[in-house]
Amino acid sequence: MQMFRLTVLWLTFLTSFSAFGDYKRAKALYAKKQYEAAANEYYIAFSKAKKKVDKRRAEWGLAQSLQKIGLLYSSSKYYSVIVRRGRKASNPFFRSALEELGNINSKLSLGRSHIVKLFKTKLRLSDVPGPSRGFYFYYKGIEVFDDRRLEKAKDFFSKVPSSSDYYLGALFHLGVISNLSGRHSRAISYFEKVLAGSRGKDELSEIREMSLMNIARVHYEQKRYTQAISYYGQIARSSENWLEALWESSWAFFFMEKFNNTLGNIHTLHSPFFENRFYPESYILRAITFLRLCRFDSVKGSMKQFRDRYASVFGDVKGMLSRYKGDPKGFFKLVYDYKRGQMTRFKNAEQIVKKLSSIDAYKGARDTIRFADRELDLLKRFRNWSNSGLLSSLASFLNSKKRAAISSAGRLMYKEGTSYYTQLLELSNQTKLIVAEMQLGKLAKLRSLIKVDRGTQKTQFIGGLQKLNINETLEYWPFEGEYWEDELGFYVYNLESLCKKSRN
Repeated sequence: MQMFRLTVLWLTFLTSFSAFGDYKRAKALYAKKQYEAAANEYYIAFSKAKKKVDKRRAEWGLAQSLQKIGLLYSSSKYYSVIVRRGRKASNPFFRSALEELGNINSKLSLGRSHIVKLFKTKLRLSDVPGPSRGFYFYYKGIEVFDDRRLEKAKDFFSKVPSSSDYYLGALFHLGVISNLSGRHSRAISYFEKVLAGSRGKDELSEIREMSLMNIARVHYEQKRYTQAISYYGQIARSSENWLEALWESSWAFFFMEKFNNTLGNIHTLHSPFFENRFYPESYILRAITFLRLCRFDSVKGSMKQFRDRYASVFGDVKGMLSRYKGDPKGFFKLVYDYKRGQMTRFKNAEQIVKKLSSIDAYKGARDTIRFADRELDLLKRFRNWSNSGLLSSLASFLNSKKRAAISSAGRLMYKEGTSYYTQLLELSNQTKLIVAEMQLGKLAKLRSLIKVDRGTQKTQFIGGLQKLNINETLEYWPFEGEYWEDELGFYVYNLESLCKKSRN
């Protein structure tokens, strides 16, 4: 028995000594900038180490080596393990790992769910290093914002330093929170700060445009329609957000009783250039606009156009949702295949699939797939890591990250797709109601239900969202359904109201 104990102790000593030797070699290789070889040695040392302190030193060296090679997602695996342990005396690399994760996330997205999981452990402000505070407080804010704990979110976002890469994102969310809390002027002030901070920076064009859109929405909500239109009009025609700005401004024109501008915008939305865009409500707005002008035949025509366009969509959307119920991976793949031009089923649901491909959940998962696939491809260069197990460990992590992103996004996208289908059903019922009321001759009742508020100013507009200059000469031309690409967004109808002539 005594001999057995001595043998066990000797083997433990040899294993510990071997792990120490691997760590020492790894450290020397790292110092010589031979990061590929260093990563392998650090992994071996990490796998063999029995003592906690040795294991964590090797873990840190491995994360550093992978980052130096350019395997940022792979290195985030080990940095994340370190951070999730929290700030403890036995976790000396916590602060540095948190800082490195912030740096990595500023270069490529680690994914919101990945980051939120990092900060489940409660930390004191002193535990968070200065360079990481923007990263930390921004995502803590995101976590509670998603739970609708607005005051707590406001507290976190307010702590993001102005020097941080996350500062403009924090200001944007503070603007949203202020508006949701009824502080509209403050909301606009935050969004204006985002505009100032993003001006002239192409990489920040998305947050700049969303700030313009949100300022417009705040003005619209407050019935300041002229101001709303002026901000919608700052969205460039080349932007992905332009059509949405044009659509939302159509409602502002409607409530200002600028019905010819409303119809002109909708004329653009219905053009063949945007046949795969999902704006079913535009037919309802078009109908009630004609109703306000007492052009009842045009109301019926608009309702018929809605039915003609979406009759075939209902069946495919219903079939699509039925087919992928409980299969988020399959639903994500359907949208992913569409973006690659490989969608072969449910073709009549294409405009809804296209809209799903533009939501944040899809974009986040798409980026995760792209970054993970890039690293999986890079791993092919490091076949000498096979014997140690490092290669299979990293490949397993990257594939797992992809699966998690796809599953999460698929669930959110399916939920969104269901809401689009519900919207179509509701709009279809509205068209039936409008037609039924008209058939019963209740035109005056229908018109009275559509309240119009001119807003605070009477400003004249011409094409699209352009204000009319006093000395500007205008030429109106009749058009019968033709579409000129150069005129998209600049159409204005020239229809008079027939209400005085109508007996209804």
